[in-house]
Amino acid sequence: MKKYLIFTFILAFSATLSAQTIPRLSTSDVKKGALTAVPQENMNDQILNALKKDAGLQKEALNYLKNNSETAASVASMAKNSGDSSQELMQSILGDKPLAMAAIQYISNNPKLLEKAMKLVGM
Repeated sequence: MKKYLIFTFILAFSATLSAQTIPRLSTSDVKKGALTAVPQENMNDQILNALKKDAGLQKEALNYLKNNSETAASVASMAKNSGDSSQELMQSILGDKPLAMAAIQYISNNPKLLEKAMKLVGM
């Protein structure tokens, strides 16, 4: 009878321990996940705000949009309308949903630019 009692105790003890296991994350997993922990919609808004604030990000996004075959024609026509002001051009781009999404996707897919954008908005 003692054997069954001890066996039952060991079985119950091991079941409670296995139910309480916590997955462990390495520091590299935490660093990688730090930027992806932000919901995608919120991250897009943060990148959009960073694009409005920083001339360096604006320049990178403009260069990408000018060189991208899908967006080059739209950017060229907007550039004619905005004159020499890159700030006006960026405002026009951010007002156009497909172009704004293309710029946001470019920044979110580039870890260096994404880190810069997140720093600008305080994340």
